[in-house]
Amino acid sequence: MGRYVPKTYNNRRLLRMIFRTVVFASLTFLVLFIVLFFLLENYYETYEDGSQRLEIPWLMNDTELPEE
Repeated sequence: MGRYVPKTYNNRRLLRMIFRTVVFASLTFLVLFIVLFFLLENYYETYEDGSQRLEIPWLMNDTELPEE
């Protein structure tokens, strides 16, 4: 007669996959945010009135807006 062992095969593969996916996505987002923060730091412009703006050259229009 076989031995009875309750919950011997408790498969939690789906939970491990979900947990790993959430952790991987979070770490990827964090690393991407840090890299973009330091790369775009050179493009911050501070104007005379104290306002700051992010001026990215490849997103700018060729025509400039008239200054007020």
